[in-house]
Amino acid sequence: MSFVRELAIQAGEVVMSHYGTKYDVDDKDGQPVTVADRQSNELIVNALQERFPDDSILAEETPVTDQKWRTAERCWIVDPLDGTSDFVKGRVGFAVMIGLCVRGEPTLGVVNVPKAGRMFLGLLGEGAEEERDGERHVLKTSTRAETSQLRVICSIAHRDEALEKTLVALDPEETLSVGSVGYKVGKIVANEADLYVAPTSHICLWDTCGPQAILHAAGGRFLDMDGKPLVYTGPSLKHGRGILATNGVSAQSVVSKIEGVWPAT
Repeated sequence: MSFVRELAIQAGEVVMSHYGTKYDVDDKDGQPVTVADRQSNELIVNALQERFPDDSILAEETPVTDQKWRTAERCWIVDPLDGTSDFVKGRVGFAVMIGLCVRGEPTLGVVNVPKAGRMFLGLLGEGAEEERDGERHVLKTSTRAETSQLRVICSIAHRDEALEKTLVALDPEETLSVGSVGYKVGKIVANEADLYVAPTSHICLWDTCGPQAILHAAGGRFLDMDGKPLVYTGPSLKHGRGILATNGVSAQSVVSKIEGVWPAT
């Protein structure tokens, strides 16, 4: 954990060295990608390969050339800059995210939100913490159970009909918006929100691995829109049935409320 924490800090410094400067914004499958994404990716992957040469690595900006990650005992799953659109637009909601899957289960996670000065860390079975303003705080998800009590956090950049229908079905107490998946989950474990919902088939494994380890360490549960656990052993690199990041106790009521809102498989 200490090694990955320091690595996330270094990658955050690389990202922030480009923040607010002039750079090209390229298109990758309809999503923006910048020099900050690529340099952060290179730093993290090279460091992990040197420190853990026997581990598999799946990183967003590294081409996937084989399927070894699917069956690896240990696989690092890396998003070097989650929320690139927020980075480009000068918003706070972007993050460096590093997760470790052990036998297909997210076990360790670090999410560094450098512009916000917040870092979230979690180790399954050991708990979750936040580093902020030079202090470290133990984190635990909220105990709000009914959907009418929930503070729901959702995408600031991707508001579509499926999301709006889901929010109507949930009828939450409050709706919040922020960028990166990792930052959304960080707000849940910090008890600033209770639920993150994303009825989309475009979220990838690197968007959720690190955040899931942190969320589960804090008492929450990551599920798909059907209420099933997320899968990290492929064959797809995407979560085809959307995602729900819950505080844990609300998971059952959330799944019940949104049943039938999204097209059935």
